[in-house]
Amino acid sequence: MENNGQMQQPGSSNSTNTDSSQDRFHILERTLEQFQENARHLGVIATEFTPKSQEPLNQKLHTLISGLQEIDNLKSQFADVKVPLELLEYLNNGKNPHIFTREMLMRTSDRNKEVNGKIELYTKFRARLLNELGQEVPEDIMKYLDIRHVKENNRK
Repeated sequence: MENNGQMQQPGSSNSTNTDSSQDRFHILERTLEQFQENARHLGVIATEFTPKSQEPLNQKLHTLISGLQEIDNLKSQFADVKVPLELLEYLNNGKNPHIFTREMLMRTSDRNKEVNGKIELYTKFRARLLNELGQEVPEDIMKYLDIRHVKENNRK
């Protein structure tokens, strides 16, 4: 589980950057699964402890310590990964992370619809306001529209 001294930087233009990014997650996943399995074995040894099981218990403890060191060494590869605290709360409460994802997508979609509705409302309001003002003060509205047109062309 070593990277031969070559560490991919996030956002690098290397074509293997995506593969490398996925590799680091696979390595972490395998390391965590192995750690979990070792912890399970340690629990079995401790539960069925006899004087003969002292040596296997010690070996498994050393294996767990090595696993923790390996996980600690991997953490620098995940400095760019952001995990929402809400997701961690879901996991701590024993909820499925897919439910979190679904709910987050639904909230995002609802918020997007709300914002799009506001944009449409303001667009209609602007058009109606320009129409009404155009009937009251047509010269001023023409000047305003000319100025807006010039500013919009300068932005492009």
